Amino acid sequence: MNTSNPLFLRALHKEVLTTPPIWFMRQAGRYMPEYRKVRKNFSNFLDMCKNPDVCCELALQPIDAFNLDAAILFSDILTIPDAFGLNVNFVEGKGPIFSNSIDTAKDISNLPQFDPDKLDYVYKAVSNIKNSLSDNIPLIGFSGSPWTLTAYSIEGKSSQDFSKTLNFLKTNESDVHSLLLKYTDACFLYIRKQVQSGADVIQIFDSWANLLPNEDLKIFSLDYISSLISALKLDPITKNTPIILFARDPKCNAKTLIDTSADCISLYWKMKNFNIDEAKDKVALQGNLNPKILLEDEEVIKSETIKVLNNFKNFPGYIFNLGHGITPDIDPSKVKFLTEIIRGY
Repeated sequence: MNTSNPLFLRALHKEVLTTPPIWFMRQAGRYMPEYRKVRKNFSNFLDMCKNPDVCCELALQPIDAFNLDAAILFSDILTIPDAFGLNVNFVEGKGPIFSNSIDTAKDISNLPQFDPDKLDYVYKAVSNIKNSLSDNIPLIGFSGSPWTLTAYSIEGKSSQDFSKTLNFLKTNESDVHSLLLKYTDACFLYIRKQVQSGADVIQIFDSWANLLPNEDLKIFSLDYISSLISALKLDPITKNTPIILFARDPKCNAKTLIDTSADCISLYWKMKNFNIDEAKDKVALQGNLNPKILLEDEEVIKSETIKVLNNFKNFPGYIFNLGHGITPDIDPSKVKFLTEIIRGY
């Protein structure tokens, strides 16, 4: 055991740790007053993401405030569709809106070849953040999954049910596979550039895994994630970079997620029946406190957090995280209280 390694990387290498490392999905965001002060200077969220200096400032805010064990790139999963020319804008109260969504099979065949250099602003942000962090704080880069990028690109916006996407899938299955292949290749090039720029770890966000039933989830999402991870593991630049997979409320069992060959599975908060024993010595695990617990009083927060910590106490390679992102209605003092519980465990 190399105790000089950052705690977060030791967990990803499946060490049993007395105190787990901590970071939070969406740890830089609207719940922090420091973030809101910066955000008001930009009418479009994506414009803010295209400013590497601002992204660096935002990524460091929670590290400074809460003494966390990992930083994560401040960006958005929709940078890749935007680079493909789908023209993504964030509208207040509505979320992402695509000016050029995928409406027909021809729209897929007409997509330009992906140019990873169009996302130079992301790699510059990675470099800025990495150079600003102390050596004991690793940096997480990330990408949306091919399926999640595909769902957004066809729907053209966020949605509760993605009905346009699912109907398109029924009548244009082979074309959707073509789009998934394009996004898989793009994700590989994008992640590769992030690692070259200084990312120590990569997280893949399958944010819309919950749209697909078990068999379709494998065919349209997890098989492409597996291909992406396989390519990253074979590439000389990315082969030693740990990969975390977060799938939102997936309709599958533990083995199906483990079989993607991700180094760590990030558990959604509803995944109460995930078989920890099945994962032991195969993958690290991350999660999975319900973010809404942070809206409760300190006694409830402590009780629910201790339950999670006890559950993973002897698991080799456990990282404390929420089972989804921090929401804007959460008080930063509750996040600080949560980290103190974990540090004292």
